[in-house]
Amino acid sequence: MFKILRAPALLLALTAACRGSQGTVATPPSEQTRARIENRASVDMDIYVRRNDGRTNRLGFVTAGEVTYFALPPTLTAGATWVRFEGRPVRNSGPAVLSEIFPVKMGDEISWSIPPQ
Repeated sequence: MFKILRAPALLLALTAACRGSQGTVATPPSEQTRARIENRASVDMDIYVRRNDGRTNRLGFVTAGEVTYFALPPTLTAGATWVRFEGRPVRNSGPAVLSEIFPVKMGDEISWSIPPQ
């Protein structure tokens, strides 16, 4: 009887190890879409991503003069044919900046450079 129960317990342990912190299956790093944002502006920026269907989500923060990498969650890229980034200066210290349109492919790295302001 012990041998019969061992296989399901092992399967359960492996399934739990493959899941992320929110109970979803984790995406392997090689398949995760990433964004490389270079902020050449003199102000810190909050970065948002816009999908082709109109949804907008905040990615995070990039310090002035720095480069930051973001992992784009599959929930953000699934079903999107393209994305566009928006940099919003913190404390309303200038106008927002929009990127060009980037096609979305699983596992790609998208690079955007925010121009100096």
